[in-house]
Amino acid sequence: MAGDETVAGDAAERRRLDRTERRFWREVWESVPVEVAAEHGIELKAVGPLQASLVTALPGRVMMNLALGAAEPGAVAEGHLEAAVAWADSLGVEPFVPVTPGLPDSGAAQEWLTANGFSAGHAWMKFVRDTHPPRFKVTDEVEVVELSDPEQEPFGMIAATGFGLPAWAAAFFADLPGRKGWRCYVARVDGAAQACAAMLVDGAVAEFGIAATLEPARGRGCQPALLHRRIVDAAAADCDTLLVETGERVPDRPSVSYRNILRAGFKEAYPRPNWQRRR
Repeated sequence: MAGDETVAGDAAERRRLDRTERRFWREVWESVPVEVAAEHGIELKAVGPLQASLVTALPGRVMMNLALGAAEPGAVAEGHLEAAVAWADSLGVEPFVPVTPGLPDSGAAQEWLTANGFSAGHAWMKFVRDTHPPRFKVTDEVEVVELSDPEQEPFGMIAATGFGLPAWAAAFFADLPGRKGWRCYVARVDGAAQACAAMLVDGAVAEFGIAATLEPARGRGCQPALLHRRIVDAAAADCDTLLVETGERVPDRPSVSYRNILRAGFKEAYPRPNWQRRR
């Protein structure tokens, strides 16, 4: 169903989802302790409608170096995209610039990026879902626990380890449990927390993310159980749209997360290429 204009096909709806996404990453960056941010070059800056979230210590990681909002009104015409890229360059970081398709300024953003040495790289697929009850079964060997306090379980450590990030990067996620608007969970296997996932409730939109599993528990059903719990909780929170994304499915990149998301009732909305400097 990729590219189906009936799924988040309207420009206003895509902008609504993009606003939630910017809030999601902004609040992740804002949750990092000041001393950790200073030590590792963790930077957040608004440039007109764009939001750049960068980590100079991790210059090649797409999730950690984003310039969001390139297709927003005025982003190109008023020089904001150019300024955001120049700021990232000044920090020695080559930003990844996702461009949401189907917006009036999407073409202008793509033209500017092409003219300035960028090309479209591997896309992330956006998925959406309403809050109908889950129709998929989950294993009873996994216990899902919602966290209300950062000290309750090693949420940040599970996320950083599962994503293959250095130990200090746990600081990006460790203080999210209990933060306003955030719902954070761990999945326990044999009594030990082995996976994590989060959900940001932003008005009527809930964005799912930070889904990671430690190696010993992979294939044990942790992420389907975490998806199931978040869907139920989003419905109880009066959300009308659930949003999640993962790397676009291509032949040489098998993706368990992609299969799990489809099985959980999400529909492919549209792929969004991550533009990066040509090498």
